[in-house]
Amino acid sequence: MIIDLMKTFMSSQTVMGKRFRKDLERRNRQMPREMESSKNMMSQNQLKSGGHPYIFVIGATATAVIDPANWQLIVIAPGIVPGPTGFLVDNHYLDQSRRLWSVSSATQPVMPWEAPAMGRVSVWDARSFRNEKTIGLGQNVVNTVGLTPDGKFAVVPISTANKLNVYDTSSFEQVATISVGASPWDMMVSADGKYCCEPDMDSDWLTIVDPTTWKVSGKIPTGEGTAPFMVTISPNSKFASVEGAGHHGGIYAGATGPPAVPTGKGFTNTYVDLTSKSVIKTLPLDFLAVWDEFTPNGKYDFIFGPLAAKTVVVDTGTYEVTETIKLQSTPSYITPDPNGKYVYASVKAGLQVIDTSSLQIVNTVPTGGVIGTPLVII
Repeated sequence: MIIDLMKTFMSSQTVMGKRFRKDLERRNRQMPREMESSKNMMSQNQLKSGGHPYIFVIGATATAVIDPANWQLIVIAPGIVPGPTGFLVDNHYLDQSRRLWSVSSATQPVMPWEAPAMGRVSVWDARSFRNEKTIGLGQNVVNTVGLTPDGKFAVVPISTANKLNVYDTSSFEQVATISVGASPWDMMVSADGKYCCEPDMDSDWLTIVDPTTWKVSGKIPTGEGTAPFMVTISPNSKFASVEGAGHHGGIYAGATGPPAVPTGKGFTNTYVDLTSKSVIKTLPLDFLAVWDEFTPNGKYDFIFGPLAAKTVVVDTGTYEVTETIKLQSTPSYITPDPNGKYVYASVKAGLQVIDTSSLQIVNTVPTGGVIGTPLVII
């Protein structure tokens, strides 16, 4: 069963993404008409004026906007048209011009009359959702794009080429290419700008790149067979949280590879000290963790994935699980509020609000069927 789930996930650039998108499209078509036409809803022009924080839940076909002052859904705006592999918006970080950078992988045609889709990077205005730039990446599997803290550079893992592409976010020019290990999946630059961390799934290590030179400065083994593939760096830039898939290889549309093979290590989350470049602790998990998010003060790390209706909360003082919070459904994504008071989980029922003091769900705000990435915009 687990192997089957892994095979499904490892081919998620097509299978899982398409299935999820179709489900979202079906639900979004069923949104109550009164939500779209209510005279009491705030216009998009008002939202663009700024000054007040709003929570944007960016879905495949629509975007739900929530006012955190009263936890009310105030508008469902047009969403970003999804690419052939599902969501284009897959992170909540903005560049120096307050734009979102997202990616879409290449796919091979299923039917004879279909044309292959090429991999690409898409740049979007975070308020109007207007596409401002598309960068072609050919027949490649492309994974989560990350940004430097100042928003001046975007880093894109090219999984099928075992490299990272670095782009100037002002000119959109590629300024560096970094060769890394086998199957890079994710990356993140630390808040202090000293580390660019990138896990190499089939090499079982975390590659560290110096963002001032874009040169590899170290490789941290996460353990044989851990298959690290996602990473989040703590707010204080001292350590990184690395999700382990416990499987090597994968099947991608557009890039032929072997089926995902279990390594026997299971699913894990490994904490790595970035100063000493060593493993602090590895926690076994009973589900495939794909993402995690720290509270702004770094006290808690919320670990979650698309196959489990829960989030595991780790206390970073002890690196032990302190709470497991059951969600209404498997989350699309979980995002911390910059104010540190809440963490937002996008689920089928709406936006679940988690209080970071009690680690309890204190509200579920209906979003009219929109599920996506929560993004706090002021």
